[in-house]
Formats: sequence, structure tokens, C-alpha cells
Amino acid sequence: MTMTPITDNPMVHELYELPAPTLSVYLNPPSPGPGIDDTELRIRAVLDELRRSGAPSDALEALGEVLGTLRSGAAPTAAFVGADGRTRMFALPGAEFEDQAHCGAVPHILPLLHWRQQHPAYATVMLDRTGAELVVQPAGAAEPVRAAITGPDDEIERNAPGGSAQPRYQRRAEDSWQHNAGRVAEAVAEALAAARAKLLIVGGDVRAEQYFLDRLPVSVHSEVAIKSIPGGRAPDGSEHQRADQVQAAVREFVDEESLRTLERVQDRSGPGGLGVQGPSATVHALARAQVQVLLLTPPEPGAEESEPSTAWFGPRPTDISEHRTGVLVPDGRPAHARFQDVLVRAAVLTDADIRILPEGLEDDGPRRGVAALCRFAVS
Repeated sequence: MTMTPITDNPMVHELYELPAPTLSVYLNPPSPGPGIDDTELRIRAVLDELRRSGAPSDALEALGEVLGTLRSGAAPTAAFVGADGRTRMFALPGAEFEDQAHCGAVPHILPLLHWRQQHPAYATVMLDRTGAELVVQPAGAAEPVRAAITGPDDEIERNAPGGSAQPRYQRRAEDSWQHNAGRVAEAVAEALAAARAKLLIVGGDVRAEQYFLDRLPVSVHSEVAIKSIPGGRAPDGSEHQRADQVQAAVREFVDEESLRTLERVQDRSGPGGLGVQGPSATVHALARAQVQVLLLTPPEPGAEESEPSTAWFGPRPTDISEHRTGVLVPDGRPAHARFQDVLVRAAVLTDADIRILPEGLEDDGPRRGVAALCRFAVS
């Protein structure tokens, strides 16, 4: 199973076109309703912090203008501003982060990528014997697409007549349920392909669900994760918990995919293998454009930053090193930034995917919190 890369977005690539130093800000607008709106104070605190770090005045002015447009109840926001005042903004519905501000040689996009990872494309289908309700959620913050699917048959009662005719009516009913399930399976397979979704969440009538799963194409069973949730298609009280059940299934799917990738790295690590672990090996793989998936463990809040804390880079995507002397540039002055930010830059610009691993892995995680699955091996 292959997930859609979270870096597969032109707007993410464009962030590296902003001239340095780049300002990166993540801000939670106030919740709607009664209470004190402290947004203006928090924006001022963010600007003051960036000013103390040496942020250019043009960039600060542009940032102040865009942050000033935030209103109560808006989604959490990520804003990126180049030294020339060019701005890029992203709405991050459902994001959970503290207000933060960064000024550096590269944008700090790891929280943005983490949010995108937590919001993959998926489909939810609630079944009964006549058809289904289908909701397709595109990746990111796009609006979901809803559709009611009605099967071709309406002969769904099994208990109409009695006597010798009963088995015949039962067979007709069973045939109708299967025809309807086939129509739903066809529509769901098309929707999954159109959304490039790798997760299908299924609920509803148990018998209808079984018919539906039996008629899904082999390609869906092999390429898509299928998870079940309780509750029926018709209002039965379960719909009040459905959103939480769906989100729990999505989180489980995301964590499973990340851990599955880590397992592939660990199984293939070693001389000439496709898995590399640790800062040095990962940086060398990025410098060869060798990385297919970069794995990172986010630092624990409040924890000291592990070594190495910085990395060096040049204008080309593969100009990356743990050491200043490892990057050759015409003027002899490579740039440097936070270690993970430089690794993310190299991964994005070489079209690698990035997976942020779940917290709490401890000894089960990659060495020094960094690893990669490679496209090809190097002896």
C-alpha cells in the first residue's frame, strides 16, 4: 500500500522560493463565543519575538498585515513570509499546536507537514440493503463530497409470502441485496481512485457490508486499508458518535502507515540495504537524492534539542551536510539552519515523502530520531 506523499503539493515547494531569512508562524485564533479575545496580544508577542531574532522589517510588516486579518473562530493558521514581504498562508482546521514563531534560512514547515499527514484522503460508506451514503474527504482541508447511492433492485424483503414460495422470494431478495452491494462497490472504487484515497471506513447493515466487501475490486482490497465502525445508515443514535469514530480510524491508519514504513527501514538497514538510520547516513542519502521517504521523530515539547542541532546547505537540493566544509558553494559561504528543517528542505526538493513518527516510540524508534527508506542502494 502506498500513501499519497504529504509533500505532493506545489504550494509546499513554493515555500522554498521565499528569500531568506524566512518567517514561519503558527497561530491559533481565539475560539468563538464569550471570553477575552487575546489574538491581538498574541500577534504582538509573535512579532516582538521575531523582531528580537533579527527579522527584516519588510517581512515583519507583511506578517503583521496578514495576521491582522484573522477573526474569532477561524481555523489555526500557518503563515510564511520571505525577506521581501511575499507571503504564503495555510488554514489548518483541527490542528493542535502552540503559538510559535521562527526566523531562519529555511521555512519551518514540519508542523504543516504533520497536519497534512493527519488529514489524508479517505472515504466513509454507510450501507443498508438498498444502497449507501458515501462521504469522500479529500486530503487536507478540502470540503467533503457526499452522495447517496441507490442500488438497481428494490426486491429486498425476505419474508413476504409463506409456504412453498418462500425460498424463491428469499433468493430474489438475496439477489437484490447483492446487486445493490455491487453498485455501491463500483461507485466506491471509482471515488477512492478519484480522490487517491488509501483508507475506506465502512459501517451499516452487517449483511450488506459483507456483500459490499465481497464485491469490491481486488485492487481496492490490496491497495486500500479498510476499517469498520459501528452504527447504521438510518438514524439510530450512533450518528452522534460517528465523527469521533471516523477520526479515530483515520488516526489509527496514519500511525499504522508510519510504523509500517519504519519497520521497512529497520528490516532493510545494513550495508547495501535500502534502509538508513541516524543523522549521518540520512544526510548522505539526501545528498545523493537517494531518499524515497524521510522519517523524523518530532522533538518532545520542552526537551533539549538533540545533536546535531544544525545542518549546512547550498542552493541545490542535494547541497546538504552536517558540516560547513561538506557543502561546496561558489562564494564559500553555505547557509545553515535547524537540523530537521534542512533535512525537510532536501527531502521536499528531491521529491521524497516525509513521515512524522508517533510520539513515545523511545527505544523502538530510529537512531537519533532520523531515518530514511531509499529509492536505490549504494554499496
